[in-house]
Amino acid sequence: MKQTSIDALNNHMFEAIEMLKNNSDKKASDNEKMDIATAKAIADLGKVIVEGYKVKAQVLNLINSGENMVTLTKLAENGGIFTESDVKIIPNE
Repeated sequence: MKQTSIDALNNHMFEAIEMLKNNSDKKASDNEKMDIATAKAIADLGKVIVEGYKVKAQVLNLINSGENMVTLTKLAENGGIFTESDVKIIPNE
């Protein structure tokens, strides 16, 4: 599965907005337009993706707090939240 970023999600959302704006443009082709139902589905999926990023951020904050770092990292890996290669723990200063 292709991995994406929050920036890629933002780009997709802005593309959807542009396509919705094109609905009123008589010169826009059908490929440049999007129906409301599709836009709502994209927005709903975007919310789910953002919630997933929020969970990852919360887990990373817990791990970075320094308490039970190894245990929390293993639990997060086993839970599929991220892989060890996704994480670079930055020491607290």
